[in-house]
Amino acid sequence: MQDDVKSKISELEKELYSKNFKTHRVEDVLPHKEAAEAPSWNIEEDKASLLQDEAAILKHHLKMKKFVQLSIGFFILAVAVAAFIWSRGSNIVSGENILIDISAPVAAAGGEPFETKFAITNNNKVSIEAATLFVEYPIGFYSAVNSVELPRISKNLGIITSGQTISETVNALLYGEENTSKEVLVTLEYRMSGSNAILKKTTTYSIRISSSPVNIKLSMPKEASSGQEIEIAVDVASNSKDSISALVVEATYPIGFTFQSASPAPMYGNNVWRISGLNPQEKRTIKIHGVVEGQESEEKVVKISVGKESPKDERIIGTVYNAAIESSVITKPFLALDLAVNGNKSLNSAMSLNKSVRVDVLWQSNNPVRVTDAVIEVKLKGEVLDRYSLYASGGGYYRSIDNTIVWEKTGSQELAVIDPGEKGSVSFSFSPIALGVGSDRLIKNPQIFFEVRARTGKVNDANAPVGIAAFMTRSVKFETDLRLGAKGLYFSGPFKNTGPIPPQADKETTYTITLSARNLVNNVSNTQVKTTLPIYVKWLGVVSPEGEDLTFNENAGEVIWNVGRIPAGGSRDASFQISLLPSISHINRSPLLTGDINIIAMDDFTKTEVRDKKPPVTTYISSDPQFGPNDANVVN
Repeated sequence: MQDDVKSKISELEKELYSKNFKTHRVEDVLPHKEAAEAPSWNIEEDKASLLQDEAAILKHHLKMKKFVQLSIGFFILAVAVAAFIWSRGSNIVSGENILIDISAPVAAAGGEPFETKFAITNNNKVSIEAATLFVEYPIGFYSAVNSVELPRISKNLGIITSGQTISETVNALLYGEENTSKEVLVTLEYRMSGSNAILKKTTTYSIRISSSPVNIKLSMPKEASSGQEIEIAVDVASNSKDSISALVVEATYPIGFTFQSASPAPMYGNNVWRISGLNPQEKRTIKIHGVVEGQESEEKVVKISVGKESPKDERIIGTVYNAAIESSVITKPFLALDLAVNGNKSLNSAMSLNKSVRVDVLWQSNNPVRVTDAVIEVKLKGEVLDRYSLYASGGGYYRSIDNTIVWEKTGSQELAVIDPGEKGSVSFSFSPIALGVGSDRLIKNPQIFFEVRARTGKVNDANAPVGIAAFMTRSVKFETDLRLGAKGLYFSGPFKNTGPIPPQADKETTYTITLSARNLVNNVSNTQVKTTLPIYVKWLGVVSPEGEDLTFNENAGEVIWNVGRIPAGGSRDASFQISLLPSISHINRSPLLTGDINIIAMDDFTKTEVRDKKPPVTTYISSDPQFGPNDANVVN
């Protein structure tokens, strides 16, 4: 079987590789199928669509062509600019190529000369022209040559060639507050060749003031009770090798501080002192006394400044050399104090010169523990005090040598032991000296000051201080004595009067009414005098002196004299004429020529209204030298 198969394979190979071998192609026969016939072909529509496609392709090709052309052009331009800059860029003037080198100390002692060197280098490949260096100094810089202030200096440098360095040197003195810095502005202005445009380059540098030519030491209490008088000590000492002239010391007080005195006295106001000269190592001391008031735990800050006087105003500091700040904290006193003047606890009391004054000193313990051996002192100051009228109640002792009233345990047992929260009071009274009309003394703006101190003795608390527990001040101002005068005249005065004397019923008689205002110790303003005229008295419209503001309101029947301001010790007078037509009802009587006369004014010192009043003027004109006792009553 196998032999037969091999025989057949062999015959097939012979036939396959024979030269006469032919392949037979067999064609597939497809089955017949009916196809649908197209109804028609839209040749025009197909043609339009084909044209649109071709136009879109063409437009896209044009855009791409333009983009390629622009890209090539930009590339060529960039290459050209780069080549230009590469070839000529070194000839362009740039501020970055100009160096301003400043050689100055980081710190300088106040008042000591120092040198500042400015080096300007032109690193451009071309020159710069019209170069000018400006140096603007803040307040505190002075020339070391002539001590003239240096607000601004300029140096003309001219042309600076390529690579050239020009240097300028300034010798200066610096004044100011210690450990503060001063910033200096430096500007270089220049031009390019062939151009009028001004170019600038600026820079700054700072110098710290390492020490001041003047040292200040400020001392004051760290704690104080409200109303307590404190001392502020100011030491001004030279820290310079040379003499310092024209120094100004200025104090800035806190709100609630009332200046009382200073030694030496201020040159201007109550807070400016002038020191004409201070030698090396010399020291001056100023002591300021004042009363500080405020709320508990409130901090009261005092600032003292010293410096060179301003060339424009010797009362102010032009350049500050140094300053010092200290503060006091308001603490709650062991004994709270208050004062009532004639029952009034107001801080601003105003009293009449013609009345006595009663003062109650009220105290209360604020201490949580018992206090023993307390002492209360009241010192009185003022020219208007009548020392012989002073009386202290409650065991108080008047120590006349220093005008001080003292209450302590031997006279006031309640002060021997004071328990927490305990209250009490002591009192005294006095009268002002006679300053009324007729007095030969003139004291302007009279007032009396009270300085009240409370001291504690032993306190049942090892940590509690012993000494002044409370302090307060109060003052009483006294109103001026403003006096009004009024009189009737017939035979004398500025006007000629007519009619029968004594006056006769149903017949007119004219009189002169003269008013006067006398002011004693304080200036007064807005002074006005008013009176009325009875129905049977007629205003004649005649006034003396002419121009005096004295008028008659016919509707109200009122005479008004606007006096205005009257200085202390001054007086004013004015007169007007009236006509009296008496009736038979006035027979055997002296009829009124005016109503009540009143004067009112504002006391400029006490800021209170002061008044006076006079009764009506009648036909009983006793002030007229020629008046007789039978000339007053109306006759038939």
